[in-house]
Amino acid sequence: MASVESDIISDLRRISFTLRSHEERGSIVKEGRLTPALEIVKKDGRRTRQFQPSWYGVHKWLTGSAVTNKLYCWPCLLLSTKKHIWANEGYCDWKNLSRSASLHRSSHEHIKNEVSLKRLEHAGAPGDARLCEQRRLAVLEHNEKVRKNREVLKRLIDISVVLSRQEVAFRGRREAEESGGHFIELVSSFFRHDAELKGYWQTNASVFSGLSKTIQNELIECVAEEMAAYVDREIEDCSFFACEVDETAAISPLSQLSLVLRYVDRKGNTQERFLGFKDVGADRTAVALKQVVDSEISKYNYKGKLVSQSYDGAAVLAGELGGLQTLVKNDAPQALLVHCFAHRLNLILQQGAQCIKQTRCFFATLEGFPTFFTRSSKCTELLDRIVGRIPFPCRWTSHSTVLHAIASEREKLCQVFQEIVDGSGWDGECRRQATGFLAKLNDFQFIFLLYCYRSIFSITDVLCDVLQKNAADVNDCNSQVHLTITMIGDLRKEEHFKEVLKSAATALSDLPAPPKQPRVKLEDEPPADGQNAHFLLYNDIIDNILVQILLRFADIKALQFLALSDSSRFPAFSKQFPTDAFSSLADSYGSCFDLDRLKNEFGVIFRDDQFQNRSVSDILLLINETGLCEVLAEVYRFFCLIATIPATAVSEESRFSCLERIKAYLRSAVEQDHLSARATVSIETKLLSFLETQPNWYDHVIARFASKKERCIELHYK
Repeated sequence: MASVESDIISDLRRISFTLRSHEERGSIVKEGRLTPALEIVKKDGRRTRQFQPSWYGVHKWLTGSAVTNKLYCWPCLLLSTKKHIWANEGYCDWKNLSRSASLHRSSHEHIKNEVSLKRLEHAGAPGDARLCEQRRLAVLEHNEKVRKNREVLKRLIDISVVLSRQEVAFRGRREAEESGGHFIELVSSFFRHDAELKGYWQTNASVFSGLSKTIQNELIECVAEEMAAYVDREIEDCSFFACEVDETAAISPLSQLSLVLRYVDRKGNTQERFLGFKDVGADRTAVALKQVVDSEISKYNYKGKLVSQSYDGAAVLAGELGGLQTLVKNDAPQALLVHCFAHRLNLILQQGAQCIKQTRCFFATLEGFPTFFTRSSKCTELLDRIVGRIPFPCRWTSHSTVLHAIASEREKLCQVFQEIVDGSGWDGECRRQATGFLAKLNDFQFIFLLYCYRSIFSITDVLCDVLQKNAADVNDCNSQVHLTITMIGDLRKEEHFKEVLKSAATALSDLPAPPKQPRVKLEDEPPADGQNAHFLLYNDIIDNILVQILLRFADIKALQFLALSDSSRFPAFSKQFPTDAFSSLADSYGSCFDLDRLKNEFGVIFRDDQFQNRSVSDILLLINETGLCEVLAEVYRFFCLIATIPATAVSEESRFSCLERIKAYLRSAVEQDHLSARATVSIETKLLSFLETQPNWYDHVIARFASKKERCIELHYK
């Protein structure tokens, strides 16, 4: 039997009976229930149980769907305001059907819905004209109440959205005062210019005011759930998606993870959607984290569609051995662990500094320079007048800018700090900090590390620039990584060390030779004078960075297929097909494509001028707009894959990535309790703005609100 794509039951589960027009509801009631033969067999030990059509005769309220292969209660499916298996999920446990059907038939909810359905069925039947008129007037009165209740709820929904979108606490510090909190103040403002609705709301405030904390939270949860439902539909339609997991412990005091999914929608636009914060305080092991991630992405068939995973934070997340990424990859072998290349370099420099005590202190001091000069306009003005402004470090590669500025302007900086120490009008705290910075600028070890890292950053800055501007050309990136390793390795030579030592000594030539630093003698460590101690520190720094580079970029060759998306090289590819890059794609994602057809489609676009010198997103839009999605199906899937992998997100895009918006939310939402629903509204403002323009937006949110529990106000039309 051919599979059925749709029936009235699947339609009702998508758009509920109460949200339909009067004509649609009348037609559905008139058509009546479906009674298809369900082709589903259940095994119970050695016994085999299958659907019996006679059940429809035994239970007159029973209906079935050939789409879901499940049974439903027809009255409850149409009219129930509560969620239960007979009205929502559907029933298919043939072994216990008799008992479950009997229990449901006797339930209050079923009896109420069956009575209501009978009234609907007989509403148009001939009878007493007076009774029909009374019924008609009662329906009109009921529907008018429902309309007003819905209008009140619309305003409460808008208020909840405004406060969450602006990251403002719902209640605030003045809740107990006469003026009320933020939510109550906005309620008064929203009703001010609608006297009729305000009067209706005040009259029914004893029954439902909508001002309680529970109602406020339920409303914003319904908004977030409707947003999540839209995301679910988008991901169901997409070919691939990537999972990005980030720890928020560094920003938020709570132990939680943020989950983001990245994919290409049906219009060819790359989307990053926030799924919420997940509490992991009770268990932070990789197995427990895997269960959290599974609970969110298992509904998306991730074993076949998850193509990339990206993690930030603790080592348990991205660790090679027993980490979360390994557990995920066991289920989805094609889900490569990917970091943005430039971010990898940031981690390398960070880890290289954190592994050594002296460098930890050095970078802590380095970070203090721009912080000190932004503490007051007076400090900034003095710096601008004598030196010029030092840029703020926003990431580890930006430390290079600060470091080079301090090295080149050291004498002028000493002059600035000396003026603060000796001058009048500066507070004690400012003088103390200036004295400390002045001492550091005249400390041999600090100056030695300054020139040491200046040599290293001169090499890594070039690598960072290549990684940011040319992430798609993995061969070029890989070559630059190896060149960087060679150049940093050359710094270990003694002549380079002596050059750094000489530069530091020259900078402090006005001071006597630095005294030998007393050091704690370690077991089996040979005695060392001051110069040898600096030589050992110098080599430790370089060795640390080399180890980090080798570790972080070990898997770069697995991404060689990214070169196939570099449209500037299409003319060259048309003359000589990039076999190595194509083989890399086949190794990593061969099961996702018809490789023979993909190769032929590549041959077409490599020779087509329209596809040359375009970004990945532009190529996706071009294929979409010209109706080539089916003609170039495999190439379109390939570019969807490339756009989905976070490694291809470079400088400008990554600044506005979903993870950055999450971190911005956590920094600014000081008064919030980090309720995940509110965070979703705040972070996904663009998606929310789109959904608010849809004609059924309020109806869907109100339907969710009405179905959460029995409400004391009527929200469903008759």
